This record gives sequence, C-alpha cells and structure tokens, in this order.
Amino acid sequence: MSASPPPSPGAGGPPAARAPWGLLGLLALLLAAPAAALFTVDATEAVVVTSFGEPVRSITAPGLNLRAPWPLHQIVRFDRRARVLPVAPAETLTRDKKNLVVEPFVVWRIHDPQRFLETVGAPGSAGTQAAETQIADLVVSRIAASLGQRDFGELMRVAEGDGLESAELLPPALLSDLRELTKKRLGVDVLELRLRHVGLPLQNEQSIYERMRAERSRIANQYRSEGEERAASIRAEADRRAAELLAQADKDAADIRAAAEQEAAALYAAAFARDPQLYLTLRELEAAEAILDDDTVLVVPTETVLTGLVGPGRP
Repeated sequence: MSASPPPSPGAGGPPAARAPWGLLGLLALLLAAPAAALFTVDATEAVVVTSFGEPVRSITAPGLNLRAPWPLHQIVRFDRRARVLPVAPAETLTRDKKNLVVEPFVVWRIHDPQRFLETVGAPGSAGTQAAETQIADLVVSRIAASLGQRDFGELMRVAEGDGLESAELLPPALLSDLRELTKKRLGVDVLELRLRHVGLPLQNEQSIYERMRAERSRIANQYRSEGEERAASIRAEADRRAAELLAQADKDAADIRAAAEQEAAALYAAAFARDPQLYLTLRELEAAEAILDDDTVLVVPTETVLTGLVGPGRP
C-alpha cells in the first residue's frame, strides 16, 4: 500500500492554512486605497479631477486633497505660471488705409483649468500650442480692429514743440476686453499685451520715410527762419540801445567838460587878478612844456629872462 504525497501549498490546502494570506491581501488593499486616493497640489499648478474623462472639479489652492481611487477618478495637472507668447508680425490697416506691421507679445497663464481642458484639451505640447494659436489670433484681430479706428498721422505724428510726440498705440480698454474674452472662451488670463515693434511694409517704407524727412526739414526751416528773425530783432534792439547809451555818454561828457572849462576859466581869472606877473609866468611854463620835449635843445642868451620865452618886448 503506497502513501499519498502531501498537498502542495499553492494547489490548495486546509482553510486554516489559506486564511492568513487572504487576510494579509485584504489588509494591504484597505491600506493602499486611502494612499492612492490622496494627492497634493503645488502652488505653481492647478488640478482637474475627472471621472472617465468628464471633469468633476478643479482645484487651484495648494495642499493635500482626496479623490476616489483609480479608475473612478483621474487627475490632470496644469502649470499655472505665467508664459510669454511672442506673436508673429502681422500687417494691419489704419483708418486712412495706410499699412502698418505690428509685432506684439502676450503674457498669459491658465485661469480656469476646467474650461481650458474642455475647450483646448489636456496640457502638453499640443494643448499649449493650440491655446497659444487661438490667443495669437485673438490678439491680432483685436489690435487690427483698434488700429483700424485711428489715422496713420495720429499714430506717427510730430509735435510742434518737442519733436516726436509719444502716441498710445494700444488703448487701455483693449487689454481688459481681451482678458474677458480669453477667460470666457479659453479659460486663459492675459496679464500683459505690448508691442515689440511697429514698422512699415517694405514696399511703402522708403516713400513714407522720405515724406517724414521732408516734413521734419520743413519744420526745421521754419524754426531757423523764426530764429533768424528773432536774432535780427534782438540785434536791432541792442544796436538802438547802444546808440542811445553812447549819445547819452557823449552828452554827459560834453557837459562835464564845459563845467570843468568854466571852472578852470574862473580859477585862471582869479589867479590873474591876484598876481598878473605870476600868472603870465605860469602860462609861459605851460606853453614851453607843451612845445618842448626831451629831444629839443633850446639856446637862449644868458641875459634873457624867463618872461622873454613868451614874446619880445617884455621887461
């Protein structure tokens, strides 16, 4: 009589032997289910919880959150940091049918992740590119509509006093309108809209530059003529004032000389009346001093007196 082999552990066995392994598996499943249902949201991202592809709720606040285990709930993460979108140059028309080439750029970020997921798709290269394409189209159309309501001369004008005058190309209401539209349509918030470059089409650039140069040359010539006219007026006024001052100075000098000569004549008369001989002697000395210089040699007889210098016949 042969003995039967012992039962293998995996092929079955007594219920008492299988019970610990079943309990351990159930316990592991119960412990793993809450861990799989917990997830964190970073401060730089937003999360949309979906149920079989349908959005259930969106979470934008950072922290720890709870969801149903997979496959009931899945999470889709979105980067909420601001991004810079350079828009390709586009040609627009002003109100007076002049061409302008504008090159804007946009700073944007995801505002409503659930709306973004429904209209654009899941985040990634394809979703981001689709969103940026729609944003660029909206930006170009809005800028074209805004510039189409203004004349070229209003945008590119020269001020009368200080040369080029700064003009606000994009009105402030344009950004607010664009933000409302992108939030409603794409779930995207446009933070900033600026123009990197405003230029002219190549076929029109040279002629417009020539007209601008001619206009500035005209203004420069006007400034020069006004300056020359003003300078001539200032010079004429200065010459008239100088002539008046010189005439007044000559008059004052003549008056001073006349008064001095009158006073000198009075002094001469008083001196002559007091001592005529001394007066004549002093006059002769003054005449001799005026006539003679250092190179003049005067020869007189020894018996000649000083009064003889004035004329003959004097004692």
